[in-house]
Amino acid sequence: MKPSVTILLLGTGATGASIGLALRRAGENFRRVGYDPQAAVARRAQQSGAIDRAIGRPYAAAAEADLVVMSLAAPHALEVAQAVGADLRPDTVIVSVARLPAATLSTLRAAFGAAHPLFSAVPFLGARRALTPGDAPAPAADLYDGGMLAISAPPGTPQEAIQIGLDLAAILRATPFFLDPAELDSAWATSETLPELLAAAMLGSLRANPGWRDQRRLAGASFARLAAALQSVAPPEAAGTWVADREHLRARLDAVIEELTSLRSLLGSGDEAALRERLEEWTSLYQEWRTVRAEARPDLGIEQEGIPTVGMFDRLLGRRPATPKS
Repeated sequence: MKPSVTILLLGTGATGASIGLALRRAGENFRRVGYDPQAAVARRAQQSGAIDRAIGRPYAAAAEADLVVMSLAAPHALEVAQAVGADLRPDTVIVSVARLPAATLSTLRAAFGAAHPLFSAVPFLGARRALTPGDAPAPAADLYDGGMLAISAPPGTPQEAIQIGLDLAAILRATPFFLDPAELDSAWATSETLPELLAAAMLGSLRANPGWRDQRRLAGASFARLAAALQSVAPPEAAGTWVADREHLRARLDAVIEELTSLRSLLGSGDEAALRERLEEWTSLYQEWRTVRAEARPDLGIEQEGIPTVGMFDRLLGRRPATPKS
């Protein structure tokens, strides 16, 4: 029987629990230990089968961990790193699957220590889930099926650690692709944080609308789709992320403000033909985006068929893929 591989899941919310469920689906001999700052979240993860054991202190299983998968926002991530760093075995790899700004990741590396390679592997939903309106997705083994895994590693990250990231992509049934930290920050600011800012601005603007008290009872699907960008936002964590990403976000907001100013001018001019032309341009851009997103493949990705095949279990035990025969 294969010896088990212990994976410490730090953070067992939607992403962490989904990874735990995907590990179970993979059929490897994984032992999944989970911690979450909210004990009830860890208990739910255990009840759902996402983890085998829930712990109340992050360092309780640090010494036995073969791999650490961290899915925590910035404040909790730093606290946990300081709590477990000294107890991890040398060369234990830490994979951050939460989207953390590059500056925060640098702070985490210092907290964990140089003996523990840390890199980002952030999963993005597959097209089926991303393009289907609805509530925030619940944890599921197939949450990231058909999606992408953005791997961002600093110079000097051991190749063995990167290979674990590729294994994780295979377990999630996602396509791996590589971005430098600034590219990942920019991509996340555009695709995830900017809609949150726009939803916040829309809702905030309604406070000055004296009729909103009655109108809110009539708000329909279009309003709900835009406002829903805020449904998973935790203010303390989001505020820190927005501030850390402020340079990217300010640039995005400047571009949005420019478009809104242009739209306001068109409305003021009453030029219906010009407005129709702009609307056709915007709807065309929307359809183009949906087509590209439905393909769920990055422009600069890598083909999984070209990667030497060996399981995460084997990598963690130091095994290497066989050299192809010529």
